[in-house]
Amino acid sequence: MIGSPQSGEWVGPYRIDSLVKSGGMASVFRGTDTRTDRPVAIKIPHPEMEADVLFFDRFRREAVIGRKLDHPGVVKVLPEEGSGRVCMIMEWVEGRPLREILDEERKLSPERSGRIALRVCDALSYVHSHGIVHRDLKPDNIMVDGHDRIKLIDFGIAGQAGVRRLTFAKFTKAMGTPDYVSPEQVKGKRGDARSDVYSLGAILYEM
Repeated sequence: MIGSPQSGEWVGPYRIDSLVKSGGMASVFRGTDTRTDRPVAIKIPHPEMEADVLFFDRFRREAVIGRKLDHPGVVKVLPEEGSGRVCMIMEWVEGRPLREILDEERKLSPERSGRIALRVCDALSYVHSHGIVHRDLKPDNIMVDGHDRIKLIDFGIAGQAGVRRLTFAKFTKAMGTPDYVSPEQVKGKRGDARSDVYSLGAILYEM
């Protein structure tokens, strides 16, 4: 098990510059691809989480799905390039989570709400066309920039056609957020593209 990363440490060709966010299971750092001098986001699990089978499965699945998708509304996962530790390298996304915007502004105009929702629809249409269902769509997982362009993030519990499902004995935070999760998911069913549409409807109502 490798210890907690520090600023200035290298992960393959990527240099860790600063901590952006530390959650209960992983930390996200801003880093630099030293080959291109471009910023990247580096997601690294906390050392104690690396032995958690469910978390590792989610983490690996998110990386695999992210490398397959290529759409301006979906965060791109980059090659790890022999990093030597469990991590995920992603494009750096400017902006902030929709959750933060809603907490600050409480309510958005109908025009802005519709604009953001339509862009989420476009990204979801692409994702669904590739046999993937996000399954945890919520304001925390929608990044919004200064021009209201969006990127979907966190595909940790996404469903993918032809891939075994992650099974949950009961509803927990690991399988989504109650305010946005569709009724069929709460009942333990896998859910499909319509589950994401339900979640987007809840988000649009909140906006």
